[in-house]
Amino acid sequence: MSDAYYWHDPEAFEFVLSRNDVDTVALEQYREVLASRPPKTELPKWLGDCGTMQFQFLLDFGSFRDLQRQRSVTQRMPLLTTDIGFHPWYLEELTPELRREAEDLLASQQVRINALRVSKEVEQYYIPMGYLTANSFSGDLPAMTYITELRVTRFVYPTLRIQAARMADALQLAFGETGYVLHLDPEPDRFDVKRGEHDIVKQTA
Repeated sequence: MSDAYYWHDPEAFEFVLSRNDVDTVALEQYREVLASRPPKTELPKWLGDCGTMQFQFLLDFGSFRDLQRQRSVTQRMPLLTTDIGFHPWYLEELTPELRREAEDLLASQQVRINALRVSKEVEQYYIPMGYLTANSFSGDLPAMTYITELRVTRFVYPTLRIQAARMADALQLAFGETGYVLHLDPEPDRFDVKRGEHDIVKQTA
């Protein structure tokens, strides 16, 4: 655990379907099941017998914490460093003046982080969660389908939604000829005020 717990690859691809061991010939016999699945329902778990796949991509650590909740797949714990850089989406959302201030702040933080005499594992606690991490996770087709459909919606944080949309494209390209269908949000980038209602609250009598 001390040697191999964290996953870190400074040269990681922005997004890649790094392994696909799903047997499409075996999947073909379930064409009707794949094609007729209604929206908001999961694929049968036994389709996992057809094999697994692995995705690897870059994601800011804040959004990884959201994706980490998906227990149906096997995920590596990314090591949070400044090696890959700060996710540009956050900076692009700022005004030019605020962006310059943010970049100056990140640069000054980088100097202080570099001066720390601690291990990489401890250093993580000083690094902003907007920095990119290398992510790797694997699972079967039902699990990947569930995660993809759940994360390509207008209610998901944009940095994660971008990668989930790439997952959707990769899944459809790999399995579309077997009758495989994804039910995706038709307006994933539309601003919806209902997102503000998504919270865990204590109900009072």
